[in-house]
Amino acid sequence: MNNQKAKNNQIKISVIGGGIAGITTAFYLGEKGYKVNLIDPKIKSKINNLTPQNGTQAALGVLMGNSYKRSKGRAFSLRNKSMKLWKEWLIQLDSSELKIKFDKPLIKLANSEKEYQSMIEISKNKKEHGIELLDKNSIEFWSSIFEKKLIGGFISHDDGRLNPINLLKLLIERLEKVKVNKIEDNVIKIKKNINSFTRNWEIHLESNQCICQDYIVICSGLNTQKLLKTLGHSIFLESILGQVIELEVKNEVSHWYKWPAVVNYQSINFIHHKSNHIFMGATLERGNKANLLCKEKMLNMNNTAPSWIKQARISHEWQGIRARPVNEPAPLLKELEPGLLINTGHYRNGILLAPSCAEWIGLQIEKDQFTI
Repeated sequence: MNNQKAKNNQIKISVIGGGIAGITTAFYLGEKGYKVNLIDPKIKSKINNLTPQNGTQAALGVLMGNSYKRSKGRAFSLRNKSMKLWKEWLIQLDSSELKIKFDKPLIKLANSEKEYQSMIEISKNKKEHGIELLDKNSIEFWSSIFEKKLIGGFISHDDGRLNPINLLKLLIERLEKVKVNKIEDNVIKIKKNINSFTRNWEIHLESNQCICQDYIVICSGLNTQKLLKTLGHSIFLESILGQVIELEVKNEVSHWYKWPAVVNYQSINFIHHKSNHIFMGATLERGNKANLLCKEKMLNMNNTAPSWIKQARISHEWQGIRARPVNEPAPLLKELEPGLLINTGHYRNGILLAPSCAEWIGLQIEKDQFTI
């Protein structure tokens, strides 16, 4: 252990929340040598999307970082940084027995002339990020697939998908190697530790255990509001439901070999899963209960669904709740008080933004230690 890691090992940090934000934050801080707890009541539960335990497990893992329409600002910087970090992290994680691949590319199809004009601008401004307009043959191909004359679209060669279930399993495995302590418990409250000059915060668990820490990082989505209320901090988040449907389509639907990792059309993500199976997924509605009408609207695709979707059999479906900040941009990255940070409210982009948000937390702690 080098000197800096030895110094960091004296600093105790608890990360609350076991979704992608919490796990990547704990992983990043563990790599830096900090003494880290990861607290979540289901952190040791089986990870799968048949019975998802959190929004991450119910996600599709789509990374639309390079094809983001803006070229400056906070949102662009976080996406740009995350795309670079994911490449580095996946190389680092490749030493594991579990393997994960970044599936590429991503194709986005225009649903209106206005959207296509925006795509033209994106392709002009982001050639160096691997964005280019689809050629005539590609447009004709996708028009035949969706049985509608399409205006156009673009291909993003460096965007795509990370399988969220495999990613979570891999990161959980790596937590062992960086000595992150997993605590399967509910946090009842957090409060300042007024009896100590060394540990700033107390975490009170449902098991009646009390943990004293130097830093607390809250990554617990909608539960963030409840944890912060007793401290006098008002954080407002609303629940947004995402739905995923797995379709078993008939064998006559061919050309799977031409499908990219992700097709995005009408704000719906289409992912060729296996053989003649395909995922359809979208973040659709407010609230935390699935609405049958919203599901039917997605399947119907505004009355333009191709015959192969209409004739397909639903083999599985699931939902996941995302936390969206109210009157603030997503995600919420803040230091509320010395030693109290939040990394939450990622809305649609939890997996995409996880590395850059974890790094932001690490930099705040590093900067704080430098000034002490």
